[in-house]
Amino acid sequence: MPRSPYPPIRHPDDHHFDWKRGRILQAYQVILISEGQGLFEFGHRGRTQQVRAGSVVLLFPGVWHRFAPDAELGWTENWIECRSTAFDFARTAGLIDPARSVLPSSSEFADVFEKIHRLAIEEGLSNQSLISTLGLQLLALLSRQSELASAAPADRLVERARVLLMERCTQHVSVEKLAEELGVSYSHFRRVFREKTGSSPKQHLVSLRIRRAQDIFANTDKSVKEVAGLLGFSSAFHLSTQFQAIVGRSPSSYKKAPFDDGS
Repeated sequence: MPRSPYPPIRHPDDHHFDWKRGRILQAYQVILISEGQGLFEFGHRGRTQQVRAGSVVLLFPGVWHRFAPDAELGWTENWIECRSTAFDFARTAGLIDPARSVLPSSSEFADVFEKIHRLAIEEGLSNQSLISTLGLQLLALLSRQSELASAAPADRLVERARVLLMERCTQHVSVEKLAEELGVSYSHFRRVFREKTGSSPKQHLVSLRIRRAQDIFANTDKSVKEVAGLLGFSSAFHLSTQFQAIVGRSPSSYKKAPFDDGS
């Protein structure tokens, strides 16, 4: 709560700390900040980072740290402590890194924490194996977020764009609107995307749609016209032209023998 002492009185005694001394843990902790903001310091040099709502803070064993919510705003936190060789392995492999302790959250983190809380309230001891499994799920999410955080801004932009294009390839997609959604100009988006992938966003979208068309032709009896409508092509002719250019065969030929590579 705003203007309340931190850590709160209900904090476990063996995990309590004061701001002046900080703290060193012997286990990993994953902390989800869902509301508010605050400050986090860690490492022997006392590196400082702002922590805002929608962040995850990963604490490492043996690493000095201290953190506290903003005195005026406070914050809402959920946390779980993990002792696992899987976390040790991920740290050794560089999948998680004390230098990247504050990471962006996602709805997936909130879902996992909600499941953990429910299981702990129901009967923590009997549900321990399920909670441990959810801890490993958190580790997988952390590894993914850490990888994205360590990537260059251009790499993150292109990776996010590729995910969105894949998710929406069966919808009406404006790549100009997509660039706006990603917070960059279309000219910058197009240039960076081509540099990283070798094709423009529009070409990449067409390729995704043609791959989807191959799946549909191989596994259904839908006509070229029906598939064109499903995948956002302006006409059956438009789909056929693009299909021929990318696959090297017409849709009708592919429908007859989808696994024939022409050799």
